[in-house]
Amino acid sequence: MTKIKEYTMQVSDEFEECRKQAFALALRLLGNKDDALEVVQASIEKGINHANAPALDHPEFKPWLFTVVRNKSIDILRHQTRVRKVEHEDYHSSAPTSTEPDKSLQQMQLKETLEQAINQLNMQQKEIILLRDYHNFSYAEIARILGIANGSVMSRLHRARMALREILVKKGFSLGGAQ
Repeated sequence: MTKIKEYTMQVSDEFEECRKQAFALALRLLGNKDDALEVVQASIEKGINHANAPALDHPEFKPWLFTVVRNKSIDILRHQTRVRKVEHEDYHSSAPTSTEPDKSLQQMQLKETLEQAINQLNMQQKEIILLRDYHNFSYAEIARILGIANGSVMSRLHRARMALREILVKKGFSLGGAQ
C-alpha cells in the first residue's frame, strides 16, 4: 500500500469517528435523529466550504466541528417549542459487557437512570457534561467550543456535576462522599 493511500485511509477513519461523535453530541442535545443528522451534515459542509475552518486532518478540526454542531443545535432548540427526550437506544452503541445477567440488568438500569438524569439538566449543564464526560474533550477544548474561559469550564462542570448528583440522590442513589 502506498503512503498516500495509507494516509488517506487513516484520515478517512479519523474523520468518520469524529463525524459519529459529532452526531452523538447533536443527538443528545436535540433528542431527534433527523435534526441531529441535519446539523452534522450542515456543519461538515461548513467545515469543507468555510475559508477559516481547519483542514479535516488538522487537530483543531474536531473542536471546531463540535463548536459548529453545538451552535447549530442551539439554533434549532431555540425554534422548537419543547425539547424532546432522547430515546435510550439511539445513543447506546453497545450492550453491557458483563456475563452475569443480574449485573448486566443493573448496568442497563444505571445507564438509563443516568441518561434520564442528564436529560433533566439545563442545556448549559447538559452540554458541558457531554463534552467532558462523554466526548473526553480537555478543558481548553471545551472552552474553545463553548467560547468561555478555562476557569469557567471548571466551575460550570462542577456545578453541572453537583446538579446531576442532586438529581440522582433524589432518585434514591447513594453516591458516596458528603450528601
